[in-house]
Amino acid sequence: MAVTLALLVVAGAAFFTGSIPTHVLAQSSGEVGTSTSSPRGDPSTSAAAPPMRPPLASPIAAAGANAAPSPAAALGIVDGGMPPPALTPWALLTATAGLIAFHIGLFTLVGRERKSPYIINSVFPIFLICLVVAALALLSVLLPSWLEQLLLKGSAGLLVLTFLFSAIRVYRIAVRSVYFVDSISLKHLPLVRDWRRRKSLKSSRRNYAHNTIPIPDDLKADIVEILSAANAETFEDRKELDPKALALAVQHQGQGNKLLAQLAEAFLRKDFSVQYLTASRHPIEFVGFLKRHLEDRNLTWSNYTRRIVVIDAYSPHFAFLDSIYPKKDRELESLDVECVVSRMTYAGMHTASSHAFNVIQKQVAEKDRRPTLVIYEDAYALTDLESPEQYRIFVRHVMPSERMWDGMFTVFLESAMLDADWRMLQGYASMRLDLRQRSVIPDKGGASPPDKAIPDHPRPEVVAMAASAAELNGLVKDVKP
Repeated sequence: MAVTLALLVVAGAAFFTGSIPTHVLAQSSGEVGTSTSSPRGDPSTSAAAPPMRPPLASPIAAAGANAAPSPAAALGIVDGGMPPPALTPWALLTATAGLIAFHIGLFTLVGRERKSPYIINSVFPIFLICLVVAALALLSVLLPSWLEQLLLKGSAGLLVLTFLFSAIRVYRIAVRSVYFVDSISLKHLPLVRDWRRRKSLKSSRRNYAHNTIPIPDDLKADIVEILSAANAETFEDRKELDPKALALAVQHQGQGNKLLAQLAEAFLRKDFSVQYLTASRHPIEFVGFLKRHLEDRNLTWSNYTRRIVVIDAYSPHFAFLDSIYPKKDRELESLDVECVVSRMTYAGMHTASSHAFNVIQKQVAEKDRRPTLVIYEDAYALTDLESPEQYRIFVRHVMPSERMWDGMFTVFLESAMLDADWRMLQGYASMRLDLRQRSVIPDKGGASPPDKAIPDHPRPEVVAMAASAAELNGLVKDVKP
């Protein structure tokens, strides 16, 4: 439908600008006599009827249907006058319709295949600008000629900016899809990336990112002790894997606060860093809890703030225009904690995590990279705005990559997620802890094998609902038509 509408607009603009010969249109409407030709199409035996008066006084039609147009007529010059202006309202409408049709095709393809609503949302500003350009172009028809050209030139300039903005959007979408980052830079071009990678491999200079201090054994023992104390029955320490990643399921955020604060304390006591990302609440809540937790253990808060970095992935997605969140941002700043604001999408969270990594490097100001506790809290919350597929891509990249980087203990904490996605998450982790008292939300694909934390027998309310449904179904069958 959209492509058909665009073609109609293009055809209408071409008609009004005279790019379609008017004698052809006149022949289709019966205003010009028909011609007869020999069966073999010999032009010498063909006879054409005298041309009628052209409806739009086209110079080509006035010279006759079979006559060759003069050079002046071909240029649109009539009676020695000047050629019509190239910039017309119909030319602008044609270009605007073409741009809209391009975006509809592109965003339908990319947005539907990747199931990312943010890609669709990014086209709205472009459509609004195109509507403004079209409105100004139509308005110029009602204005005097001296003002008409001025308005058309302004509209054309705005349309050029829209094309440039479209090119930037397409480049950003391509970078998100190919590299899973949300930034616009020339370093993402293939040739530039290849050159930078070769330069990095040939360099003999010590690199902070690759000079890693492993997590000490005593800290690993502390981590196991903390997790076992939380729930020894559901805690699983997979000895086959080096303890570098934890999949943690909680019943509510309060459980997460206590356990995350204990893990952060273990790292901070050894002068290591903590990186905390949240997508389900403002980071001030956990930072405030951590501050009280440390002070209750007679630890001075100011001694550890330079080793804490938080990433706010909640506000860009769920804060909207609520005025309380800018105030909480200032409150977080008053606690002397560095905060990185994520961009939308999982690619934006990935980019923000890389930025936080660089912030920690500046904070410690050391040549060797010390161990870091990396927390991702409720990253699954973005599936309401993006898609579960993008979450799975995020997990499948982040967990193995941070294991390879070494010196990181990664925690994925989730409070509500589908059963299939939880099993995928815990499958990538070297440790698993489930603090929920009930099963996760079942997915539509059917039941999965039972967890240890999920009772084998159904809950009483589920049994009662099933019995009521069966009784009602029997009553309906007994009713005769």
